[in-house]
Amino acid sequence: MSGETGYHRRGTIIGAKIFSLLSSLGLSTYDEVSPVVAYWIEYALTEQSVDTGDLVERLSLLAWENRSSEANAAVAKFLKEFRDAPHRSEQARSCVDRLCDRVLRWFAAAAAENLVPWDGLSYEDVARYRGNGFTYAASFVGHLTECGILDHDLVRKHLIKPLITHRCTAPNDVGRFFRSMAIYQIFVAARDTLLQGFLEPEDVEACFKTFGANPPPYVAGPDAAKLNVRSTTYPCDLRRDLFANL
Repeated sequence: MSGETGYHRRGTIIGAKIFSLLSSLGLSTYDEVSPVVAYWIEYALTEQSVDTGDLVERLSLLAWENRSSEANAAVAKFLKEFRDAPHRSEQARSCVDRLCDRVLRWFAAAAAENLVPWDGLSYEDVARYRGNGFTYAASFVGHLTECGILDHDLVRKHLIKPLITHRCTAPNDVGRFFRSMAIYQIFVAARDTLLQGFLEPEDVEACFKTFGANPPPYVAGPDAAKLNVRSTTYPCDLRRDLFANL
């Protein structure tokens, strides 16, 4: 019986292995780690060691962790290259598509919350780690957008619209700051990609009208030097509008 119990835990063990490998993926470790991640994902799905839905659920948690932009860029690059490889199995391609779709829809649902700083008690919130996690996830989906792995229609519906369709009821609502930071993180990661047919002009202008909130304690504010977005299509000055009142 004990042997059967151990074997039935294989999905949990292999899923944790894949999550750990993706967590360690960076641009400097990409050539070493990416083939190992690819092997284990294909193995797990081909051998049916793990349910695809369970694997998607586990890996989607990665988006809400406090990770560098470089690390998120590496994961986005891996997912794109892994899915598009000509020898990839249909199960693996479907797993990546479902993962990206889940992260984007989860982020959109979290945008409906009145975001506050994380105090360690966010188990009932949509956004893991509350406002802090929301800005981490914004960077992740921004990199997914930049690498071209997300469908245009999904981005239009789930990325920007929920961010700008929100009514703040208090002048000092810190959720305003987290939404401003999320917009900032998205454009830092996606750069000019969002301006290439993803967004309507009015959405771009709405993005860069600041919410006028000061950062809550222990939360770093935006760095204007990192925002490298230029557009000849839209009338607004993106850098100026984002940082005018922060």
